[in-house]
Amino acid sequence: MRQFLRNLKMTTALLVLFVAVLLVALFIQQKRSTEELSVAAGENKYALQQIYSRAGSISSSDGVVLAHSDEGERAYAENSELARACLHLVGDYTHRLPNSVESIYMQELLGSSRSFLEQLNLDIRGQGFEGNDLVLTVNADLMLKASRLLKDYRGSVVLLNYETGDLLALVNSPTVSPQDVINWENITEGTLFNRALYGRYYPGSTIKMLTTAAFLEDPDQDMDMQVVCLGSEEIVPAGAKETLTPEGHGTVELREAFRESCNAFFGKLAIALGREDFTNKAEDFGFNKDLNLDHFKIAQSLLDLQEPGQGALSWAGVGQPIGQDRITISPMHLAAIAGAIANDGVMMKPRVLLQEIDPLGSVRYTREAEDYFVCCQPGTAADLEELMLEVVDSGTGRRASRAGLKIAGKTGTAEMANEDGEIVVNSLFSGYLISDSHPLAVAVILEGENRDAATVAADMLQYAVSVDIP
Repeated sequence: MRQFLRNLKMTTALLVLFVAVLLVALFIQQKRSTEELSVAAGENKYALQQIYSRAGSISSSDGVVLAHSDEGERAYAENSELARACLHLVGDYTHRLPNSVESIYMQELLGSSRSFLEQLNLDIRGQGFEGNDLVLTVNADLMLKASRLLKDYRGSVVLLNYETGDLLALVNSPTVSPQDVINWENITEGTLFNRALYGRYYPGSTIKMLTTAAFLEDPDQDMDMQVVCLGSEEIVPAGAKETLTPEGHGTVELREAFRESCNAFFGKLAIALGREDFTNKAEDFGFNKDLNLDHFKIAQSLLDLQEPGQGALSWAGVGQPIGQDRITISPMHLAAIAGAIANDGVMMKPRVLLQEIDPLGSVRYTREAEDYFVCCQPGTAADLEELMLEVVDSGTGRRASRAGLKIAGKTGTAEMANEDGEIVVNSLFSGYLISDSHPLAVAVILEGENRDAATVAADMLQYAVSVDIP
């Protein structure tokens, strides 16, 4: 009987202990949910500061800490230049940049995405209040280099590994420091806007990569097609014409037209393809589709051709929509398109989260490469690569040529109205490095600048080959 009573007491004690632990775990989970709801309802900066006081860290793939919590304070990259470069991607704990790692991955950083058993295990070990650490795919050195290249411009640089989809650099200019955002000072127009993910730019002549892909895969088209380019003379009434080469290119076929970015040829080509085939090929490359960078939503790239007449269609074929037509692209998508051509026509799903690690050091998530879209046939991608190499070697992209590197690319300029209604010319470059060790795709868009994007892109690629990329 005594043994039975002892066993009963022990069982009761264990049961009470288990229930106590259970109640503590439930209390913790409820407290976290209440805090998050309070923040979502508009709780003040102090409440957010308290919530993030034990949040997990955010690091680059090369081990540089981009955000961490220490003694109840949330701090950002020790290198102030790097902190500024990472602002639009990492964000800050006040969530004034709602589309950033700090806000989008809030549950992971606070640990509230864990299962009950995971949380219980951490509670028992005394680490239940600590959040999970996140390792991003970006490289700190590449982020710094992109920031320095953008120092004198307004615009964006995006660098991707086209074989894995890993985002290696994403930088916007202008920017400010995370502490400026927290203190809400030195904030000027455009400093908080993530142009790389949410900018909607006219693609200009970079659209000619897609027009060419549609042409090469259409059996009804004449591959020996020739067009007489008369420069500033419209190819059809209200149609495309040369804006940068008013004297014209003379009689051109595809290779010369692509190399010199001839509007007359590609305007005529768009008319020959027709709206439906042109739109279908653009959609193969991701236009008019929801695009994501892991949990981030990317601005949808649009190709919506509503304006009647051949003139409007010819302008669409050179990436300069008129009337009711809408053609826009983000720098992120522009880099992914270049990467798809480099990757035999397959666009890889863009990734920014490399790993999620809990307080015990267990890896809860590791990214895996995944196909996104089959954009074109491998043979089409190979033909495009030859054309893009010529652009850099001897065409409009000569500024992107670098000794010892094989860079393929396409330049673009596009006229857009700014917020004040003034017409500005943007400079674009989309391309990639042909390299087994550094499979890199890049996109650069510079606002109010008509030629430097190719230079910035090539400088970015040239530096990147010196960086060890896993």
